[in-house]
Amino acid sequence: MQMKNILNGIRKYYPVSNQTFDELAGHFTEKRLPKRHLLTRAGVRDDYVYFIEHGCSRTFLLIEEKEVTNWFSTEGDITFSSNALYHRTPGFEFVELLEDSILFTIPIETLNALYQTNIEISNWSRCIHQEVLLKMQTLRIDRLSLSARERYNKLLRESPELLNRVNLGYIASYLGMTQQHLSTMRAPTDNDTDLRTQNLR
Repeated sequence: MQMKNILNGIRKYYPVSNQTFDELAGHFTEKRLPKRHLLTRAGVRDDYVYFIEHGCSRTFLLIEEKEVTNWFSTEGDITFSSNALYHRTPGFEFVELLEDSILFTIPIETLNALYQTNIEISNWSRCIHQEVLLKMQTLRIDRLSLSARERYNKLLRESPELLNRVNLGYIASYLGMTQQHLSTMRAPTDNDTDLRTQNLR
């Protein structure tokens, strides 16, 4: 099967050659998994990194028995258990598929071995993890410095497709607000209604 989205996702961070991508993909195993499937679970060491060709996932934590969403992944992204990847220990997060998905998996041990033999794969990994770290820092700063509406408007600018693919409650959790607050912000104002009425005349 073609892996166009995965290839584009990798090259978004580092321009790997066709030869390097073929070497990496040679270790992939294709998985077709249903919506709501849990790729990783808190307290369990997972052994794989997941490359998303089609589909969408969310990463969430259980805090006082409440699900708190802290990340979304879509076509071209990778997802994994952080503790498992970095320390080979049980993870603290869950990764749940939000759509029927096509994924390609690679064992973490295999990926670590490729870092030792292929500088392009090593550089790609360094670049993608740098960018993810920066994004996580930005999300934290946004929580501290932006209003709820500003955080929502920023999501609309940067990832508008999520609004059509992801449960509103998950988005509210990701933005650090209640679903009721988010629904209120998304509700059309009187001015919006008047404008639509004028356009229909």
